[in-house]
Amino acid sequence: MLLKKREEIHEQIGTAIEALYPDRLEENYELLAYHYARSSSTVQALQYLVLANQKATKLRDLDQAKAYFDEAMAYIDKLPETDENRQQRLSLLVNQGETFMLLFMTSEYYNLLTLYEPMAIELGDQALLGAFYGRMGNCDFGFGHFDQGIKTLTKAVELCEAAKNTEDAGYGYVWLGWNYLYRGQYDRVLAVNEKLLRIMERQFNPLFYVRGVCAASRACIYLGCWEEAVEHAQKALKVAEEISDNSLISFATWILMMTYTWKGDLERAIEYGTLADHKAQTPADKGWAQRGLALAWCRAGEPKRGIEILTDTLITFRAGNWMPGVIPTICTLGEGYWLAGETEKARQKLEEGLEMAERCGARYYVGFSQRLLGEIAMEEDPAQAALYFEKSIAVLQKIRAENELAHTYAGYGRLHKQQNKIDQAREYLIMALEIFERLDTLLEPDKVKETLVKLSIC
Repeated sequence: MLLKKREEIHEQIGTAIEALYPDRLEENYELLAYHYARSSSTVQALQYLVLANQKATKLRDLDQAKAYFDEAMAYIDKLPETDENRQQRLSLLVNQGETFMLLFMTSEYYNLLTLYEPMAIELGDQALLGAFYGRMGNCDFGFGHFDQGIKTLTKAVELCEAAKNTEDAGYGYVWLGWNYLYRGQYDRVLAVNEKLLRIMERQFNPLFYVRGVCAASRACIYLGCWEEAVEHAQKALKVAEEISDNSLISFATWILMMTYTWKGDLERAIEYGTLADHKAQTPADKGWAQRGLALAWCRAGEPKRGIEILTDTLITFRAGNWMPGVIPTICTLGEGYWLAGETEKARQKLEEGLEMAERCGARYYVGFSQRLLGEIAMEEDPAQAALYFEKSIAVLQKIRAENELAHTYAGYGRLHKQQNKIDQAREYLIMALEIFERLDTLLEPDKVKETLVKLSIC
């Protein structure tokens, strides 16, 4: 058939679907996009490609959402360069933040944002520009540029608040919280979460709510506030379940798993980790869930099982250049090798993780990796072990990561015991025990008490 004739038939089919199902158009967005995209009706083609993209994103059919986005952008290229069409392009681009993140395609997304940033500035729409910078700040987070992310997202929320763009101000606060989290600024995470909750009272967005409240839960985990961490994560899980979003259910249960892993309730951690893995729908969901589940297996006495999972997960995070996943996974893999007795592999991973954490400013993982490097060096190089423990203590005290600090005190105490420095050993072990008991951490108090008993015998 001649091209013109085919285009006419596709347009007639699209018109017929609209006439037959005026109240059920959403069910047919994909079909309408297909036919209008093959007609000469550029406006309708773009309209339904955008709607199909939004529907696929909501259903977490992200490969299809990305395909609709690419096709819609190509259609905008055919339109005149008017302010209206520029705004349509930028709005479409802004709405892809979740899709690109969950596909671990941050680099491609950032390149597009950078390409169209001059257009966003020139357009002069402050509400849209704030939303635009919110997505750039999310990319900064994905690259591990946490300080830059804080600057970009602070600008984003200021623009959105000034323009009364409540929706995108919420997005900005979510990722501002996550950047503060990785910098070890937990009080600021919780303060940002309060701002997010006030916005949610005005304009509730379940996606932003779950992502933001989970950042607050993570902050509480590192502070050792188990009850508060569980409370935040359970609230997030309730919202995710209410809208039957398996991706968000996986995200919230992953955070619950982390809480119980750090507390030492490993049976419950594995239970939630298994659920998070089962509910995972996207590459990001799978990576987050499996990283956490693997650590729980390592600490539950099955490090080889955990190592196998972590090795595969690290490949996924590296392929997507997702540094908030790469850094913890490498450090966790180092712990797994240490628990498995493979000290050389453990040292290599922890040194690699430490270098990345220091470069990006991920302070918790700086202290975490230094502690474990101290444990490894204890037998072969006690002087180096002491340096690692002291550096770990300095970092963890500064960010008030108390549970991890107690682990470091316990390790330093054992080092002093090994060197027959009984008074110093007792001092650090007692400090560790006090923190563990105050936080109600499981398992660890008994280990410290056992060491203290042996110290008394000595």
